Amino acid sequence: LIIIFGWLGAQASTLRKYSDSYRKLYPSSAQMIVNSDTLRFWKLASVRERALQPMVKEIEGHISEAPVSNPPRILLHVMSNGGVCSLVDLAAAIRRRGLRAPEGTKCAIVFDSAPAPVTFSMMNRAFTAGIRSRIMKYLMMAFVSSTYVVMTLVGILFRTPRPIQREMAALNDPRLLPWTSTRTPRMYLYSSGDQIVPESGVEEHAAKARMAGYPVQMVHFGSSAHVTHARNDPEKYWRSIKTFWEEVNS
Repeated sequence: LIIIFGWLGAQASTLRKYSDSYRKLYPSSAQMIVNSDTLRFWKLASVRERALQPMVKEIEGHISEAPVSNPPRILLHVMSNGGVCSLVDLAAAIRRRGLRAPEGTKCAIVFDSAPAPVTFSMMNRAFTAGIRSRIMKYLMMAFVSSTYVVMTLVGILFRTPRPIQREMAALNDPRLLPWTSTRTPRMYLYSSGDQIVPESGVEEHAAKARMAGYPVQMVHFGSSAHVTHARNDPEKYWRSIKTFWEEVNS
């Protein structure tokens, strides 16, 4: 099973290109695409989990149908911080449903342009990257800016984690999913040209993962921009993923 977690504002047609590439590599594998919710930060956790229930049931069906002789193999492809949030929300919904992983289940995680702490400028760039109208972009920037200020003040007053910090910490929790542990391999695809998720943030998170005991691989894509690594160097991108997944299943 391959689950692709799209970035904030990703077009369905663009995510389908990733799905098509995976289908060429693994034609018999089931796939799911999880779109990033632009309004995610303004929704209650219970509302987010309820929206993910159909997907949870689909995953449950896939796991339960796997024969004992061929346990499930699950590859998570997480794109940008938007994909990170979707993964954490889906994981919470799966845990609440009480799903169990069959013995021998294998899992690995690919992080593309993720994760990194949210800054004021980064949040503005993330929410306005796909907006072409200058007027709409300025309106969105004003909205995001005011929201960021409010969320920061709430965090200070109630001593709650800032946006993404809780989600980034959850990624290094071995109990994130029923089939993850500190033995679950992960690969970070990142670059120095990413203006939304800086390489320093990705490298810091990867270092913490290593310290926690996770097997970590890093693949650097030079000056490639945010979530454009597959477009800029498709051969390196898909070769890295193919080699990584083959090593997990060897």
